Amino acid sequence: MVGFVIVVDMQHDFVRTSGALPVPDAEAIVAPMQNWLESLDPQDVAGVLMTFDTHMSADYVGSPEAELFPLHCEKGTLGWESMLDSSAINPDIPLYTLEKGVFDMWQEEAVGIRSTDGVQIEREAFFRDLAARGVDRVTVVGVAADYCVRWAVEGLLVRGFDVDIPASLTRGIARDAHAVAQELGREDRLHLAA
Repeated sequence: MVGFVIVVDMQHDFVRTSGALPVPDAEAIVAPMQNWLESLDPQDVAGVLMTFDTHMSADYVGSPEAELFPLHCEKGTLGWESMLDSSAINPDIPLYTLEKGVFDMWQEEAVGIRSTDGVQIEREAFFRDLAARGVDRVTVVGVAADYCVRWAVEGLLVRGFDVDIPASLTRGIARDAHAVAQELGREDRLHLAA
């Protein structure tokens, strides 16, 4: 069975303890996640999507998110950049990116998914195409389990995908992957691994 991988917001501002909005213990998952990504087999994985929380200071002020959190993941800064070396992923596995200005990767209408060759694909069309190609299972890793990871998982479930969450490759702010999985329910299609 061929699956798909989503790596959620593994950016300096969330992962480094010195970042603008560090997720507790997120630095501990960088090396294991890098090793896991490097071990992915193109026979088993139809692609890897890396999401990037993306803000600009002028737009952030006055936003709903600004009421909760300081400015973070400002595009063009080190804080926005990924902690992972995506070039180490097997080159036969397609790599995609998605930049989002809100917690939920499904919320913004105009958000597209960009391939490494620069082609932008409308998000919903991208996931419909995955399903049409027989991809029905997605593994989600990254931060934060109780915010962006949670909404990524919810959106996948709504769109008919089964979802795996390796708890060892996910960290949360106030709740971990186990708590989030319990809150979401859906034991029939949501699978938590060690």
